[in-house]
Amino acid sequence: MKLYPVMLNIRGKLSVVVGGGEVAGRKVKDLLDSEARVKVISPEISDEIREMAARSMGGVELVERRYREGDLEAAAMVFSATDDPRVNHEVFLEADKKNILINAVDDPPNCSFFVPSFIRKGDLLFALSTGGASPAMAARLRREIENHIPENIDVMLDKLKTAKDILKTHKTFSGINSPARGAIMKRIVTDDALLHQLSECKDEDEIISFLLILV
Repeated sequence: MKLYPVMLNIRGKLSVVVGGGEVAGRKVKDLLDSEARVKVISPEISDEIREMAARSMGGVELVERRYREGDLEAAAMVFSATDDPRVNHEVFLEADKKNILINAVDDPPNCSFFVPSFIRKGDLLFALSTGGASPAMAARLRREIENHIPENIDVMLDKLKTAKDILKTHKTFSGINSPARGAIMKRIVTDDALLHQLSECKDEDEIISFLLILV
């Protein structure tokens, strides 16, 4: 099976989670981290999910009953996190009919997409998938790669974004064309000393001074 990799912007979009246990709780957390609206459908809902719903200020709707056809109306994405293959298949059929992306946890035949093992640190989102063949191997590889990611990667990315925006919009650098801006940013990210120096900048004025040295 050949899969198409993609990062989805689901901010404000409805995602349905069928199931109310531990696995469903992890899906709800990840969806809230992505700023989605979430509807949880299950006759039994864990305390963890209830707490997330309470903290979400209306971002999570709890429907305390079994799934039934029609529950996926207006959904952009669906997670079926039950241990009942029959329910998973019913959810899949509705999602497939309505062209809604669906993932049934540990049930590949009832999936139209698989969730990769991923790392999120600030703006960094690194995802790795085995196409459902072995989520455990994907998790192992993700952990090994994570060991090589700088602890302050979120700070680095924030400062790199600011530096890129300054080079593009600040009048001080108005004479620099796009290829030259790209060369400066490439020089920074390939030099650990420059990356450290940029990360230590406290504000935009210090970043401007740092960039002037490189021009």
